[in-house]
Amino acid sequence: MNWFERSVILTIVVVLAALTAWMQSDLIAEPEEELSIEQRHDPDYYIENFTAVGMDIDGTRKYVLEAARMVHFPDDDTSLLDKPHIIKLAPNEAPTHIYAETGWVAPDGDEVIMTGNVRVIRGKDETGSGGVTTTEKLRIVLEEPISQQKDL
Repeated sequence: MNWFERSVILTIVVVLAALTAWMQSDLIAEPEEELSIEQRHDPDYYIENFTAVGMDIDGTRKYVLEAARMVHFPDDDTSLLDKPHIIKLAPNEAPTHIYAETGWVAPDGDEVIMTGNVRVIRGKDETGSGGVTTTEKLRIVLEEPISQQKDL
């Protein structure tokens, strides 16, 4: 191996070393600081075939909330619902059924936003002839604030 060949090999090695150092310092970004569980929007649990029942102070059912799946997020205490179904119950009235593709439950659990092919179905009773209403988005308040409730 002559002097020229050694110089070429040494130059190639130096260039590769410099290129490696440059790539490690400039092109490869520092990993981002890992967010704590409180800062991330990751679910902490989910429930398949979820059912919740809301009752008044006397123990009478006011509503039933069902979903194929409920996913809870601890960072903001909200939940997402797959295929939610709410049954609103009132004395002397036919039940009102509300169906949707997805739903969002507020942190206090008193508000649900139903989205995607929302259908509201009310049966015929003494108060009305019933009917079906469809929309893409519907906000439902499940519980009235105590200051607005009657007969307490």
